[in-house]
Amino acid sequence: MARSTRAVSGTEGVSGLGAAWYRSIKTASRSGMRVERAFNDPWGALRSGCGVAIAVFGALAWLGPAHAVLPALGAQLTGMTTVLPGYRRGPGLTASTALGLFVGAFVGNAVAPWPALFVLVLALWAFGAAMFWALGAAPGIAASMTVPVMLTIVRPPRDFADAVQFALLIGVGGAVQVVLALAWPDRSWSAQRGALADACASVADYARRLSRDQDAVFDPNALAQARAAATLTPRQARRRPSELSGIRVLMDQVRAVLAVLAKPPGQMPDAERAQIRDLLLAAANVLDTAAGSIRSGSVVPPSTALLTAMEKAARDSIAGEAAQNAAEKLIDLLTQVDAVLRQTDEGDDDRAGHHGFLRRPGTRQRLDQAWRTVRRELRRDSPILRHALRVAVVVAVTDGICKLFNVQHGYWAALTVVMVMRPDFSQTFGRGVARFAGTLVGVAIASTVVLLFHPDPWVAAVLAVACTGALYLVMQSGYLVASTLITAYIVFLLSMDGLALASTVRERVALTLLGGLIIFTSYALWPSWQTVTLAGRLADLIETTGTYAASAIEAVAEPGASSRRRAREALLDSRDAYLALESAALAAAQEPVRDRGPSREGLTRAHHALARLFEAAVVVQTHLPPDDEPARPAASAFARTMRDALLATAGQVRDGETVSSTDLDGALATWRAAQDGTPATILLDAARLAAEANRLQALLTTLDTAPPAGPSAATG
Repeated sequence: MARSTRAVSGTEGVSGLGAAWYRSIKTASRSGMRVERAFNDPWGALRSGCGVAIAVFGALAWLGPAHAVLPALGAQLTGMTTVLPGYRRGPGLTASTALGLFVGAFVGNAVAPWPALFVLVLALWAFGAAMFWALGAAPGIAASMTVPVMLTIVRPPRDFADAVQFALLIGVGGAVQVVLALAWPDRSWSAQRGALADACASVADYARRLSRDQDAVFDPNALAQARAAATLTPRQARRRPSELSGIRVLMDQVRAVLAVLAKPPGQMPDAERAQIRDLLLAAANVLDTAAGSIRSGSVVPPSTALLTAMEKAARDSIAGEAAQNAAEKLIDLLTQVDAVLRQTDEGDDDRAGHHGFLRRPGTRQRLDQAWRTVRRELRRDSPILRHALRVAVVVAVTDGICKLFNVQHGYWAALTVVMVMRPDFSQTFGRGVARFAGTLVGVAIASTVVLLFHPDPWVAAVLAVACTGALYLVMQSGYLVASTLITAYIVFLLSMDGLALASTVRERVALTLLGGLIIFTSYALWPSWQTVTLAGRLADLIETTGTYAASAIEAVAEPGASSRRRAREALLDSRDAYLALESAALAAAQEPVRDRGPSREGLTRAHHALARLFEAAVVVQTHLPPDDEPARPAASAFARTMRDALLATAGQVRDGETVSSTDLDGALATWRAAQDGTPATILLDAARLAAEANRLQALLTTLDTAPPAGPSAATG
């Protein structure tokens, strides 16, 4: 594979490197300081705020100000899990976090009398918590919140019973949030509504772009998010609003039919091409209406006039059997969407809301899946493993330095490390800047209130609860706002116990700055770049897309439920690989080492070619024959050739080798010559699929997609 020379030397190299770092840090800093007008579910924020209030006021009345801080800390950290973004939050995650807080507090107290042992245990605990990022953002954040309770040990325990008492006080605060999460479950379905509405809107946008450009490609991100949101327990499925049932599956089908309708085989008169454009635009309007209905929760079905116009367009003659069938299928699917929104399709259980849902696995299955996922990341080239090792080392070094020099409240520096560090460069730097700025603002506001008004413990508790309630409501507004509210919350909590506020505030500001400097230094000395993973991510996408293309052909060649299931699973695997590459590319775009991975132009062009290949496979999959049709061995042989060719291409890209071409046209010609009754439309679409695969291989022979060579790839 050709690889361009992008290295520079001498003064230009130093200048270019410095400029790259400056641009990346400036962009990340601006991102961290940005404030969004985004809010969580008010009822969820109120529930979590009530949990903190119960813990704080209950402990204040029962135990007094000296012991109220610990239940408040446990309730505040556990309550964060109930307002995290995503669809996996719930009582299970909340209970797991509360248990982790209890165990972490006990272990930290048990080893606190021995500083060296404490630092070692802290490093191991931080490493394990950071590995949970392999499961996603919500589990990663929840696990990282169990580390602070190990650090916030103001004094070593006197004995074993003292350590248990400390842990119980933390655990009681977390238990309050667990009880509230069980007794006051989420009922708004706002996250699921938003995800499904985004999926409808993305398909509508696809239809609109196809009306202008028949080679437009579809971004599957919204459909993937909708699928994640649709993973429910049986109890949740029974409570799910009817308009959230079944439409996601219909969107997948509509997307495929739109691709067939926009790209009919053969030539088409301009008048009929214009008719297809009108039909695509009408479909986009219907889908936009459906998205608005789902998002608002007030069902507003598409207008009868619009549906009538679409039916008329479908009845009018469109040249070619494939285009006519696609138009009729599109009308049928959109009518089903309309029926679901009107809640009139009662006979179809798959869309009525009780049986057709993605079942969330049980607790044991989820634990097994989590263990397998984390174990897969225990490899040298894993970004998650590098992140976990960095967090463990930096937290241990930071806490060790503070203990060595007997820095009072030195755990605040280590807390900054734990709460700021993320697996990628841009988030870590952005959060570091935002945390320091938020600490200054929060300290200034809260300390001014305390010094001017000298609130008694109960008033300080009310102010602390107000801060954490506001935090739960505006967590999506940005880390600057969150850090400001967290700092104010801590200042008000500490003022309940009458601590020396002036010195405490100065220490927190200074140690937050120290923690940030240590984080930035660690990235400079021990970097971990997403840029160097892009070649592997691209190879994964080539592999999964090739597997899906072959599986789509096999679903036509070997009719049956098993081949259809394999094609569906391959489609989802390819979608996951696409999202992984997108995520890595977005993170890599913010990094100052863009010369260590594939060029941005090469990655973009390869990505686009793969999207076209995927679209061609989607069109082939729409030709699924009845189960009683005979198998077509020549088609199966063509599918094997396709799979082997693209798997070999993926391996060559991953290893930085020259991509070789494959004679897919010969295998297709053998299929044509077999005369096994395959309809001409299927052969035409298979020829387009082969052409896209050949075009991808030809493109990769000339593009700079090779991974970096030498020590850069290993060290990041």
